[in-house]
Amino acid sequence: MKLPEEQNDLKKIAAGNVAAFERLFFRYQPRLVNFLIGLTHDKEASRDMAQDLFCSLWKDREKLKHVRSFSSYLFQMARFTVYDYFDRLIVSEKYTNEYLQEASPAESEEEALFVRELQSIINRTVDRMSPQRSKIYRMSREEGLSNDEIAMRLDISKRTVENHLTAALAILRKVLYLFFVMNI
Repeated sequence: MKLPEEQNDLKKIAAGNVAAFERLFFRYQPRLVNFLIGLTHDKEASRDMAQDLFCSLWKDREKLKHVRSFSSYLFQMARFTVYDYFDRLIVSEKYTNEYLQEASPAESEEEALFVRELQSIINRTVDRMSPQRSKIYRMSREEGLSNDEIAMRLDISKRTVENHLTAALAILRKVLYLFFVMNI
């Protein structure tokens, strides 16, 4: 789609034109999902984020008439969405770890069993990861090393460390989600 056509569509969308919105959706949605997968390494979460982004665009469509480059606007929104996603993931992991630490001196057998089961699932999941990913995850989460320290110790780039941690956390998030759903 040429830029003047796109600008015209953005004005139409701002006025509530569904057909113009669908054109942009079908043009950008596949690229957006692939972009998000590249950042999160999680297909499901990426599809959900893309869907949420387009819902937000429609909800705040009046703002689109002021957008000069829809592609830049969309992918900038996507980056911020990914930052939020990882912030929530880190907070979730923090609370899971705090729960494990607080629950360790469990007052009841049932609680102690739950904690052992949860820790076992985390350990088994990490053990099934590739040796490199497992090592990087353990260095980060168990030894408390920074991404830079891990990169220096393993003689790899910081970006490689970040990619492995991102993928490891995505896997753990899925496994822990299933665990908690099954134990509700």
